[in-house]
Amino acid sequence: MTDHSAAVDAAGALIRDLAAATSDPRDAYAGHAELVSVTTSLHALAQHLEAALEHLARHIERNDGALPGQVARQAGGGIRSAEAEARNMVRALGRSVEALGRVGPPPSAP
Repeated sequence: MTDHSAAVDAAGALIRDLAAATSDPRDAYAGHAELVSVTTSLHALAQHLEAALEHLARHIERNDGALPGQVARQAGGGIRSAEAEARNMVRALGRSVEALGRVGPPPSAP
């Protein structure tokens, strides 16, 4: 069986590294292409996060008596709220990817 907690921890560490590496706006990104690439990757990450939250909520809601009913409902409801926020993140990042793609890279200097 896959160690899901370890996979989530590893993904969290990568996101923390990205946040730390891009904290200084003067040298955070190399240019337009990297901005598009990172935004597109974060969009895909948000899509996967939304799917993972949906699967987790479905599993908790299925419950099979492993959790008391009230705990399962509260936990499932909280995860469904997080799933909705992830869905909004997917939409917002999708709009960002579209906007960055419309602008295109700046012209290069002669």
